[in-house]
Amino acid sequence: MTSPQDAYVRAALDAEITSLRTTSSGRACAAFRAAAAIGGFVGAGAVAHDEAEELLLSAALDTGLPEREASRHVRRGLLRGEKAPRILPEDRPRSFVTSRSAKPTLTIDPPPSRPPREEVDALWSASIPVGSDPEVAEWFRYRYRSLSVCEHIELWDLARALPSDVGLPGWARSRGGRWNGTGHRILFRLWDHTGQAVSLRARCVDPSVIPKSLVPSGFSVKGLVLSDPLGLQLLSGTVPEWWEPHEIIISEGEVDWATWASRQPEVDPQGPACFGVEAGSWSQDVADRIPDGAAVVLRTHHDAPGERYAEQIAETLRGRCRLFRSMPEREGVR
Repeated sequence: MTSPQDAYVRAALDAEITSLRTTSSGRACAAFRAAAAIGGFVGAGAVAHDEAEELLLSAALDTGLPEREASRHVRRGLLRGEKAPRILPEDRPRSFVTSRSAKPTLTIDPPPSRPPREEVDALWSASIPVGSDPEVAEWFRYRYRSLSVCEHIELWDLARALPSDVGLPGWARSRGGRWNGTGHRILFRLWDHTGQAVSLRARCVDPSVIPKSLVPSGFSVKGLVLSDPLGLQLLSGTVPEWWEPHEIIISEGEVDWATWASRQPEVDPQGPACFGVEAGSWSQDVADRIPDGAAVVLRTHHDAPGERYAEQIAETLRGRCRLFRSMPEREGVR
C-alpha cells in the first residue's frame, strides 16, 4: 500500500517532469530548476539518484536541448538539490524550538483565513516562466534594467507570469476586475512559518496602476512572507549543514526581495537567506525559525512604514541574533 508520503513524492516528481517536458522557452533554466527541485527529494532519500537523472534527462531532451547540454544542466541541478534535502510532509516538525526559552502565549484571535490550497496550487501551476511572456519580461527589464534577471527568477522559481487567458478563482480579483484583466499578472508565492505556500501576491505590469500589488480578495496574508529556497528550509525547521556564514536579508516588497533572492549562486549555495515582508508579514512564529547567532540585515525602506517594520522585526530577534540596518543609499531597486 502506498503511503501518503510516497504519493506526495510521486505527484511532485511527475509534476516537475511534466512541466519540464512541456517547456518551450528557457529550456536550460527549466532543466536545472526541475533537477534542483527533484534533487531535494534525492537528498532526502525519497527518490533514487539514477531514476531521477534518467527521468530528467529524458524530459530535457524532449524540449529540444542537445544531449550534452541537457546532461550538464540536469547533473548540476541534482547536485544543487541534493545539498538541500526536502522536508517531507510526514517528517515536518509540528513545532520548532529555538535555544531561547519559550514564552507562554495566549491565543485570542482566530487563525487568519487563507484561500483554498488546491486553488492556490492550481493557479501557480497554470502560470508560466516570467521570460516567456513579453509583457512580464518587459516589466522585469524596466524595473531591473536588464532581462538577465528573468533567468535567475526562473532558475529559483521566485515568480511566474499569469497568462491573460487562464481561468481564475473568485478570490483572484479586485474591484477593477480579475487579476489578469487589471494587469496584475506577476505572481509571487507567500509562505507561512512552516514553509507551506498558502497564498499569492499579484504585481501589476503597468507602473501607473494603483494598487501595484494585490492579494486574494476576502482572505488574510497576515504572517506570510516572501522567501527564497534557502529561506524555505529555515521555515521548514532545517538549518543546512553547508550554510556558512548564517546570514539573512529581510527586505520590503516584491521588487527589493527579488533583487536579493535572485543573487543566489547555482551549484555552490552559501546564502544569504532572503525574506520579503509587507505590513503584517512578520511574526514571532517566523522569527523563531531564524537560528541563534545569525547575522540579520534589515533592508526595509527608510520611510515611516519601513522603519516600523524594521523595529518590529528587530524586537523579535534581539538578544539572540546580530542585527544590522541598511543605509538608504544601499537599498535595492524599488
